[in-house]
Amino acid sequence: MGLRRLSDRISYLPASEDPLSADVGIIHGERYEWIFDVGNNDEAAEMIGSIGRDKKIVLSHFHEDHAGNIKRTDCRDIYCGDYTYARLQMGTEIKAPVTYYDGPEITVFPIPSTHSRGAVGLEVDGEYAFIGDAVYGAEKHGREAYNVNLLKDMTVLLENLKAGTLLLSHDPSFARPKAEVVSKLKELYAMRSPGEAYIYKD
Repeated sequence: MGLRRLSDRISYLPASEDPLSADVGIIHGERYEWIFDVGNNDEAAEMIGSIGRDKKIVLSHFHEDHAGNIKRTDCRDIYCGDYTYARLQMGTEIKAPVTYYDGPEITVFPIPSTHSRGAVGLEVDGEYAFIGDAVYGAEKHGREAYNVNLLKDMTVLLENLKAGTLLLSHDPSFARPKAEVVSKLKELYAMRSPGEAYIYKD
């Protein structure tokens, strides 16, 4: 499928269906290549392995399609949320937003998400934000569901990001205007019922 370029600093390898593998983001820093998710197919593993510079990896969450290649990947550091850290027993656990300066300004931040425990995102120069699968729900009773409180907290967080464009894994467009994504999340939140902990998306 090959790499696609978003900007002078940002490229990505699109997701695949068979095997299921998430989009892999690459941010070209002055000292490091920053990799957002490592995917789960050979193409992603080979592409990451072909990068000759030191790499820093940010894992959005621990699902196989996002983190499956981690044991096939050499890197200087791994940044991840609490659940991923507990499973890997390695890396740096992200509990609050942390900013790194490597040419671009890179901020790694936790995201409240129903889809995945301990989700994290990565914002680049206040323009783009990789958010993995954070805006998706989780299966509950055979339906896609969102925890009301997590949905509210996630919507507020995303709305307050500087970035105007959100990068969503498995989305055919990949890059979506933040205003569009936040608007849809607010519409979903408006569907909540009093006393119900979950909203079901039909």
